[in-house]
Amino acid sequence: MRAALSLLPLVLCACGGSGPLTVLTYNAGLATGYVPASPERTPLTAAAVSALQADLICLQEVWTPTHIDAFEQAAAASFEHRYFPAPQPEQSAEPACEAGALDGLLECLDTSCGDACDDELIDCVFASCALDFVFLDTTCMGCVQAEVGGSIDDVEDACTQGTTSYAYQGAFGTGILSAHPLADTQEHVFASTTNRRSVLHTVADTPAGEVDVYCTHLTAVFDVIPYPREEGSWEQEQAAQIDDLLAWIDSTASTGLTVLLGDFNTGPELGQSEAEAEDNWDVLAASGMAAPYVDAQGSCTYCPGNPLNMGDEGDAGRVIDHVFIEGFEGQPSAELVLTDEIEVERCEEPFTAAYSDHYGVRVTIAEP
Repeated sequence: MRAALSLLPLVLCACGGSGPLTVLTYNAGLATGYVPASPERTPLTAAAVSALQADLICLQEVWTPTHIDAFEQAAAASFEHRYFPAPQPEQSAEPACEAGALDGLLECLDTSCGDACDDELIDCVFASCALDFVFLDTTCMGCVQAEVGGSIDDVEDACTQGTTSYAYQGAFGTGILSAHPLADTQEHVFASTTNRRSVLHTVADTPAGEVDVYCTHLTAVFDVIPYPREEGSWEQEQAAQIDDLLAWIDSTASTGLTVLLGDFNTGPELGQSEAEAEDNWDVLAASGMAAPYVDAQGSCTYCPGNPLNMGDEGDAGRVIDHVFIEGFEGQPSAELVLTDEIEVERCEEPFTAAYSDHYGVRVTIAEP
């Protein structure tokens, strides 16, 4: 990653093997309380991902022990080698919200959202109680955000009796599934807000030889959700993570072959897809790594037509899920996976969903 952007699929190879390599990034969208029908989708999504043909899969948004167990069990036969980092919770006994600070929000929730199931609570907050939420002070707001997936009582108890800094008990939500042995597995933690963010690194012994594999999920750039700090923004936080990520790859990559996968929450204007945090994408694009799915002018990976996003089919999507490669000699091909709709229940009612609110990106690097 020492030159300007290389959009060429062919680069010099420093590999020890010559076989094809298939890698895949997939955001499973199991953000309980935020993405619809997470509990109901979990076993179906885990089974569908585990049935995919790939040498390596980088997972995101597999947040809870229940989610991880589902993937561990489903993937046991096809992906013998797996890594999920341990959570790093951060809590304080100091109340995040002063006495009475939550009264307006709680009253609104009780009046407007009392009949909503936990899966509908966030939607109800922004539909009916947005002003009560956005006028909370930043510390209190941050704690409320970190209790995503909890009930109204959970939010009140957690934020008036202490401070929760990170959602899902400090889980990172990322994991690696591999059909091949993994060595030197490590994690580099980023500065982040509301959700823990990091990059995983391992050296995989693949048909292409030993490969440095990096798996990450960067901060999302929200339009509606306020940034719960006195200074900075979601986009600035993401930019700092990208700088940290690229520097860490430069200092740790050792095999001559590099694969970087994940949900970067940034991407270029591409076809009918709109750019997302475009200045941050430009930094990634200047890294010298090739992005085969972008190079192939792929369609949106986060799409309004996905039933979990409940958007207008005419709206533009985003290409924010990426596979970057460097050092490979073979010709890469790229495709979307897991685009089918599924039927589940949500709040005890039939619900048309998808495996996730994202589609996966699979890249195969053929033999030269």
